[in-house]
Amino acid sequence: MIKIELKKPEIISFDTKNGLNCKISHQLYVEENLGIKLPVKFSLFMNLTEKSADGRLIMPIDGTKTFGKEIAHQINEINKIVGKCSQLAERLFDKLKSVNDSLKSNSDLNSIFAKYDNEEKNYKKLDFMTHRNLLSDIIKSKKIDRINKTSEEYHIKSVRCSLNDFILERNKYTHGELLYWYPERKTLLEYKNSKGETEYAELNMDILNSFFDCYVKLDKYLSKISE
Repeated sequence: MIKIELKKPEIISFDTKNGLNCKISHQLYVEENLGIKLPVKFSLFMNLTEKSADGRLIMPIDGTKTFGKEIAHQINEINKIVGKCSQLAERLFDKLKSVNDSLKSNSDLNSIFAKYDNEEKNYKKLDFMTHRNLLSDIIKSKKIDRINKTSEEYHIKSVRCSLNDFILERNKYTHGELLYWYPERKTLLEYKNSKGETEYAELNMDILNSFFDCYVKLDKYLSKISE
């Protein structure tokens, strides 16, 4: 039985009662690509907790090590990979819409689609998560034989949960900001959670590779139920 899982970045909590989160953003240099000059932005993040003798917070900056071009390039490369994550998510969204579109004319599903196409909701304007919820309802209904047959090969709860998590992570990547966490020398993703609160999570290639792997498996599942 196939199980689909998505590894999510670890949320980092910072002491803001006794310290201060500090973010410095600026353009470090200009990079030329295909004859087009593009600014490379760099955002530095520090959680200041150490204090001087007079009680003032100390900013632990080594300018040479902190603002070097190599570090900015490192963040820029990760940013490009995160951009690919957003592109893959859009492809999966298009495929999910295509699957739901192909099922809309099935009379056995009229009552389900009625929940997503009425005076309050316009089917043509449904977002990624709502299309995911629609497909989840269709799967649970067990009214489509080819979906039932495919779902027997999968731990189906993991499919629904991983698609939910995939969309939530995609939203973070699309709307969040990458930061260089100093002096830990790690990459942070700053984003707003469902409550509108700012959160920080450590981002690395292990997390990004898990996102790519999850995309491949979800894409394969959607292809199978479309056959």
